[in-house]
Amino acid sequence: MLRRYTGIVAFLLLFVPLAEARAQARLGILVQEMGRAQSQAIKGLGEDLKRLGYQEKKNLFFETRNVKGNRAALQPAARELLARKVNVIFTTGTSATRAAMATTQDVPVVFVHPSDPIASGLVKNNGERAKNLTGVAAYAAQTTEKRLLLFKEIYPDLRKIVIFFDANNSFSRDHFKVVEASAKKLGWEVTGYGIKSTDELKSTFGGLRSESGTAIFQIADDLFESENEFVFETARQKKLPTMCNEEAWAISGGLAAYGPNYQEMGRLAARLIDKIFKGEKPETLPIERASKFDLTLNYRTASFIGFKFPPDILKQADKVIR
Repeated sequence: MLRRYTGIVAFLLLFVPLAEARAQARLGILVQEMGRAQSQAIKGLGEDLKRLGYQEKKNLFFETRNVKGNRAALQPAARELLARKVNVIFTTGTSATRAAMATTQDVPVVFVHPSDPIASGLVKNNGERAKNLTGVAAYAAQTTEKRLLLFKEIYPDLRKIVIFFDANNSFSRDHFKVVEASAKKLGWEVTGYGIKSTDELKSTFGGLRSESGTAIFQIADDLFESENEFVFETARQKKLPTMCNEEAWAISGGLAAYGPNYQEMGRLAARLIDKIFKGEKPETLPIERASKFDLTLNYRTASFIGFKFPPDILKQADKVIR
């Protein structure tokens, strides 16, 4: 009996490390650039994974690849993650997600995306998607009307909006049409500039005249956002109010922003990743919809351009940059 008991104990001692090894998960994180949206999404991801019982360097290991704006480096970075034997790849934005999808058809990919995954080509029109893909989307175009109505409250004298978008990007072109139709219902004039390069953006934006009742309305667009410092500084100098689609742009100098809370999106992604770690297939998990949107106002920008926020809109704000 003693020998049998000793044998059982020895077996259990051997089994415990094996069980622990099986319980360990390795999560790859792939980002094109670590801006505020990305860092907030990763923060929410980590918070909820911890709440779900994961402890970094105990039963969860992170492998992060930030290519610092170099799109060409995304696929090599994704291959590095696969070489590290990650169980799941977490991505933010279209470019990183596409790079991960081009690199593997087996390892699950969980994305956080500001717009419609169908419009951006991650999911087909009939809802069909790669078997290893799921994630969280904010469906930015569907919040257009809400942003326009908020802008009307922020700037009651608004009569004309100016929109810049990448003429080479079909999603940006379609989004512009959505905004144009909605704005015209409100009785506003809309001027759209389809641009093809950063040089064209700078020359066109730099040539804008400051007119009473005119403002800049931003749509999600990589080309426009790549020059955010120039855009917001020029808008400030021309005293043009700006309505942006993400908190980060209001923090960077835009007058106002209404967009998804990326920290909450990261938390939603964590729940999907937890289910995958526990054996569920990405194809059986629905793409989640962002549930929290925030209004951010930049009081410093308002003061610089001589703009006053209506008291009621200040009360509505989730965050005011002072």
